Amino acid sequence: MRVVQVGKFYPPEYLGGLETVVVNLTTELVRRGIGVTAVVSAVRGRGGADTYGAVRVVRARSYGTVLSQPITPALPRLVRESPGDLVHLHHPNPLGDLAVLRDRRPLVITQHSDVVRQRALAPFYGPIVRRALERARFVAVGSEQLLRTSRELRGFEAKVRVIPFGIDSSRFAATPAVLEREGALRAAWGCRPTVLAVGRLVGYKGFDVLLRAMATLDATVVIVGTGPEEPRLRALAAANTRFAGRVSEEDLIAHYHAADVVCLPSVTIAEAFGIVLLEAMACGKPLVTTALPTGVSAVNRDGETGLVVPPGDAGALREALSTLLEDPARREAMGEAARDVQTREYGAALMGARYAKLYEEALG
Repeated sequence: MRVVQVGKFYPPEYLGGLETVVVNLTTELVRRGIGVTAVVSAVRGRGGADTYGAVRVVRARSYGTVLSQPITPALPRLVRESPGDLVHLHHPNPLGDLAVLRDRRPLVITQHSDVVRQRALAPFYGPIVRRALERARFVAVGSEQLLRTSRELRGFEAKVRVIPFGIDSSRFAATPAVLEREGALRAAWGCRPTVLAVGRLVGYKGFDVLLRAMATLDATVVIVGTGPEEPRLRALAAANTRFAGRVSEEDLIAHYHAADVVCLPSVTIAEAFGIVLLEAMACGKPLVTTALPTGVSAVNRDGETGLVVPPGDAGALREALSTLLEDPARREAMGEAARDVQTREYGAALMGARYAKLYEEALG
């Protein structure tokens, strides 16, 4: 079997939550003997073909980005020209929808999230999305919560399958190199209790709420990531804040291990799942998240793997963080529970097996 994966971007040019899922999936599919070609947009400028791991990656030339959508007119042609028995499209990706509408092979779509921030444009892109969903044999979602709340999937429930996203937890092991870097980070942070947040610095992530919550806590908050909100966040930050910027994968793993609590304070349903939560869980860290009607609430189980607070409530967030920072035994118990849940329910091997079975059904 050979599958053409159609996404927005692919590492090493760009690595967001959606891209992390695609990389984890394609890596696992290749391990299972399934051929994979990923067709994506170049982040900027000329495209071309290369190899990332064992995956052939074809990048369409980019002429810029408008409203988070790369302008890559060659994408439909590159999808058609890529050999494969089946096409797997990752939503949201309006240009990808156009590409698969011109392709007659069996289609599977993963709905990572609805389009949220550009919803005003729904009259324009909505019909294209619906046509792609109509053509798909199956639509996969990462959580029951997304299926219940998605506007775009209304009317398509019969073809939806829930396949939770997963990661390879072995990548997050506390190796000697990771432990050495962890110690250096703790020293740099002043050996104080530390809250870690990871993600693009954009409005829906709620990092401004986190900074307000942390302003009076005797602890350090470390934010890993870059984005357009950085100047505003730096202006809000108290002296206990560290902005780490973009870090390597190896350094990110050390950041997880060095932290006491990992927080995802997102404030809108644009946060459809939160892959960083799985990564933190693989490192045995307790979570503090917000009560969003998305996969975030499926991953973090209030009182078991962490604590959950109302979105946008800095006071409640401060109280939850303070509760865990002041109780090492509870942190350790929740961290171990989080690791167990991730290993049992959110592994890359399990995700890959479920998608391989779905592909077989789509081809049958």
